[in-house]
Amino acid sequence: MKSKIKFHSIFYRYILFIVLLPIMLLYSISNTTVIDITFFDYTLTINEEWLKYIAIAISIISVGIFSFVNWKFYICKEGIYLRKIDLFVPWNDIVAVSHIWINECGRAGGANRFYYNRKTLVIYREKYKPICIYNSSLFALYLAKLYNSEIKTNIISSTVATTFNLILNGLVFYVLWFKHLSNIKFDIFTVWVVMYAIKSLILPLLMVKCQNKLYGTYLSHDTVYKRNPSNVIHI
Repeated sequence: MKSKIKFHSIFYRYILFIVLLPIMLLYSISNTTVIDITFFDYTLTINEEWLKYIAIAISIISVGIFSFVNWKFYICKEGIYLRKIDLFVPWNDIVAVSHIWINECGRAGGANRFYYNRKTLVIYREKYKPICIYNSSLFALYLAKLYNSEIKTNIISSTVATTFNLILNGLVFYVLWFKHLSNIKFDIFTVWVVMYAIKSLILPLLMVKCQNKLYGTYLSHDTVYKRNPSNVIHI
């Protein structure tokens, strides 16, 4: 097992997006070179260009830290090792591996809730329940296919979905960074809303439905009343 690649949680990307979005919104709607932000009785003056550098610095630091700490699993030529449950699954026991989005409905303190498309690596096994590794990179699916070319995957559909997600999020920051909100027309904004609805609701539903049809009804999305309803091992 000398040749192994470790994978970390990508949940930080969701938090990073939430942090960067208001920074870029503030930059985009500002028409002055200086921005005053008031915290109680204290006023913080920030140069408009500083917001760009702050966003870049936060991104680099976040990626640098969370790409090296607290790995969840590794993939090697012999199989997949899951750190949390200390389980090694050899390729001979794996029927298929897929990368899908499972919607999470969680609490963010009190009655507040948040909804998140968990990028999930699903390991289907011959005689046991599937294993869901939440917040996993699509690269893990490619690596699994590389080490075991005979294994079944959904590599095409997952790649299309991930590309769509990257383009959509990238366009948001591109417009905020270079075009500013004043140049956005209502019809374009409406198209964005529709695209995000497709990404957040329709694509996850289609992914789960397709996998359940192929390998059995194991996967389910969160609801307001129940978290992690999937009949799997959760990691």
